[in-house]
Amino acid sequence: MPARAFLQKVMTAPKGEVHQLHGAKAAKMHAQTMYIPSPLDVALVIQAIPAGQTRTLGDIRQTLSTLHGVHTTCPAKIVVYWKWLAAATVELDGAPSPYDIPWWRILKDGKPSRHMPGGIANQLALIKAEAV
Repeated sequence: MPARAFLQKVMTAPKGEVHQLHGAKAAKMHAQTMYIPSPLDVALVIQAIPAGQTRTLGDIRQTLSTLHGVHTTCPAKIVVYWKWLAAATVELDGAPSPYDIPWWRILKDGKPSRHMPGGIANQLALIKAEAV
């Protein structure tokens, strides 16, 4: 992938928006309204997690749902943007950006993810370095 490819994806993704759910989708999601976040929405929530603490993807969804006054937040976009933001953070290599996030503080189903930069071992090392 070209240099800064994930940063480019993050920067060109759509803005967040609220969707009304109907029929089967509403029944499946147990919700009438859903927030489809932007990468920046996800980045800001992750940046707010204090060093030494972790959150789950469900926590991120709940925070965004509360912030936007909706019943739920799109689970697929949270996962995709978390992965993109982690890769973009690695691409930035310390350069200042609103997309530079402590991605390792997020756990998938309460566990580190093998899909993050450096895999499970790297995520665990970064968490341990913060004395979690």
